[in-house]
Amino acid sequence: MLRERRSFAVEDWTVDLELLEKARQAGYTTKVLFISTEDPNLNVGRVLQRMSQNGQGVPLGTIPQSYEEAMRSLPEARKHADDLLVYDNTENGRGHRLVARFIAGELVKATQIPPEWLKKLFGREFRGEMKRPEKLAHRR
Repeated sequence: MLRERRSFAVEDWTVDLELLEKARQAGYTTKVLFISTEDPNLNVGRVLQRMSQNGQGVPLGTIPQSYEEAMRSLPEARKHADDLLVYDNTENGRGHRLVARFIAGELVKATQIPPEWLKKLFGREFRGEMKRPEKLAHRR
């Protein structure tokens, strides 16, 4: 895939850090869109609802472990992605919302009220008073 030197996208429940790093080394610009919720049980409920409507299912027992692995991969993705956009999809019916953006590992945009799961992962950067998003440096 990388040898073809063509743009591509990958969808997975966690960030493939090895592929991300190899892509960067091959000269690709890497962009990660990470979407999560506050609790893996919310994800289980959504899968059950989707399955009840004849939608795609996954083995329910794998969801909590996949959730934890995805959460562990996010701070590492920050180190390897050129552009990392983090979305929260906790609220039903609201859709996902951008809660943070990192460019070259630097936080350049953040929501005023970050979700708890983001605060747990990134600690000090997301505790206490946040700067207004429009006052944060923004590069593209």
